[in-house]
Amino acid sequence: MYERSTPTPETAQWPGLRRFLGLFPSRPASVRDARDWLRLRLDLARIPAPPTHDALLILSEITTNALLHAPEGQSGRAFVVSVFTYRNSLRISVRATRTTSTIPCLEVVRADPEAENGRGLFLVDALAATWGVERTRSGPAVYFTLVWDDPERSPATAVPRPRSAQHDALGR
Repeated sequence: MYERSTPTPETAQWPGLRRFLGLFPSRPASVRDARDWLRLRLDLARIPAPPTHDALLILSEITTNALLHAPEGQSGRAFVVSVFTYRNSLRISVRATRTTSTIPCLEVVRADPEAENGRGLFLVDALAATWGVERTRSGPAVYFTLVWDDPERSPATAVPRPRSAQHDALGR
């Protein structure tokens, strides 16, 4: 695993901003490794327990999907987890390395009650403030955001909570 953390000065526009990047090999054990890595970073950034638990669950779902649906036969495959934390929100994205520029189509579909899988995007949709797919210079990434109340901020200056729905940065 490769990691890069960037300390950033706190500004009035971006209070509590921190950035973390982790690179993980594309193998099943990396889902757990990415989750453990994220837990340590969110603890370092002093993110409260409820959004930390939600972020860990959503990251597990997204990284598992990235591994299950990645193109086969590419050597050196890996995925990058990018984390931005703020005082009362966070944004996490997962992007495969050495991938095509094809944007995956993600949609929440009802899973068969007897199915053993297929409920991951329901969890993402239920827990994330926003989520979707975005284009980056290095290929498509799946992202999600979480927002929580910050007791240090007054209601007049609080960031409005986005509605919970799938949000696709491409306008779909």
